[in-house]
Amino acid sequence: MSYKITERQQFALDELKAFHFEESPSIDWQKETSEPFSKNTAGPNEKVWIDKKRNFETKLLSKIAGVNQLFHAYYSFKQNKGTKADQLLYQKWEENYPFAKSMIKGELDSWRLAVRRYANFRHNCDVAKAYKLHLYDEETVECDVYLHALEEVIPIRVEKVTERGKIRFHNMPKTNRLELYETYVYSCLNKIVNDLFAVLPCDIIFINGVLELDASPQPIFSAVIDRKHHQQKRCPKRTIVQHNRHFVTFKKRSGFYPLKRVFSPQGLFREG
Repeated sequence: MSYKITERQQFALDELKAFHFEESPSIDWQKETSEPFSKNTAGPNEKVWIDKKRNFETKLLSKIAGVNQLFHAYYSFKQNKGTKADQLLYQKWEENYPFAKSMIKGELDSWRLAVRRYANFRHNCDVAKAYKLHLYDEETVECDVYLHALEEVIPIRVEKVTERGKIRFHNMPKTNRLELYETYVYSCLNKIVNDLFAVLPCDIIFINGVLELDASPQPIFSAVIDRKHHQQKRCPKRTIVQHNRHFVTFKKRSGFYPLKRVFSPQGLFREG
């Protein structure tokens, strides 16, 4: 009797390999420190209606007294609303300016707050149990990612359906589970790297994947990711390992092994 994995089960397994496809909006903190417009001039919303009013004055309809008054009243009303919108825009910029400035200066508390506010990997508990963010300088950040164990995310049994439409559960081969878990880990790490580059003004990320092994947290992956050379590929593993500096030991029949050393800004930059 032949069996086929159910669409529901296949969707759940595919989700474990696709975290890196979800993007966090990118923030240009340098741009955030620039005035949206000069405070003593008309703002963008007001300018729209000033231009429309000028454009109307060039048309024949503007020569008709009644029509002229009607349109001028309408444009004045819209211009006034645009002025208020610009005032709110400028006020919001003034309130956010100190935070944007602190982001560029590389203040740790601000960087951590930015990740909490804008990095959407934090809203998906399947990506990581926890993370720790450390700041080396305004260009370099170190992140320890505490990953879910294989037993917590990869099912032992998969749901299949027979030709007659009956549901059966079959054990997933160990090598298949480990292969799926490897892709899951790379997808999670890839997602976090992408989010950090999106919301932080850093150029280099030292990322360490940590697992609970033998009742104690141990690193199983370590890499140095350079923004200039970070090119997203469909395969999350290829995206990460394209960076020359990475440590990992994975075997198809036994999975990830703990590392004896990891990359760290202090050690690497001191060596350089």
